[in-house]
Amino acid sequence: MEKFKFKLITNLVYLLLLFVGKTSSVKLIKEDIILKFRKMKQPVIYSFWHNRLLYLAYLYRGKMVGVMVSTHKDGEYIADIMKKLKLFPIRGSSTRGGVRALIEMINYIKSSGYDVGFTPDGPRGPKYEIQPGVLIAAQKTGAPIIPIAWNAKYKIVLNSWDNFIVPLPFNKFIVMYGTPVYIKNSDNIETKRQKLKEEMMRIVKIVDEYFK
Repeated sequence: MEKFKFKLITNLVYLLLLFVGKTSSVKLIKEDIILKFRKMKQPVIYSFWHNRLLYLAYLYRGKMVGVMVSTHKDGEYIADIMKKLKLFPIRGSSTRGGVRALIEMINYIKSSGYDVGFTPDGPRGPKYEIQPGVLIAAQKTGAPIIPIAWNAKYKIVLNSWDNFIVPLPFNKFIVMYGTPVYIKNSDNIETKRQKLKEEMMRIVKIVDEYFK
């Protein structure tokens, strides 16, 4: 019964996400930032807040982006949905299995050449506070961190710790890429953490005001 429930929920969410994406339009701002790295075949590290996870899973479907997923029970559901979308879930978080998962993320970038994505305030917050994993991954791989944010004209904002955003069908989306952040071995991590947060908050503010 538990297995049936699991499959029912993951299949339903997967199909609903496809329905939302297929019935909606999207406008990309500063797409040239990411196109430059794709032309160079340079893998990147996407950094986005936890409440912006859902639509990006659809937008990057089929691209085998590596994404860290919590080892909590709800992470099982998320990992299965990501597999259906042809993303690559790596199990771990800032609270459980974080070091092992971070090493796997770093190795995945180096060995596969695919991009990876971090929700630096996930999985439990605090909201809009950056955990060090994304910074360490950038420092160890040399890959640029690309901040990314989105908003939707029609959405439900949940009463969760991060105010998780659930977009509705027949929608209009805005997606914005931020200025890349590089981290060298000699860089001060705290300084780079603040720089990344400022850029992530800057683009969130822009997309949040877009449909007002």
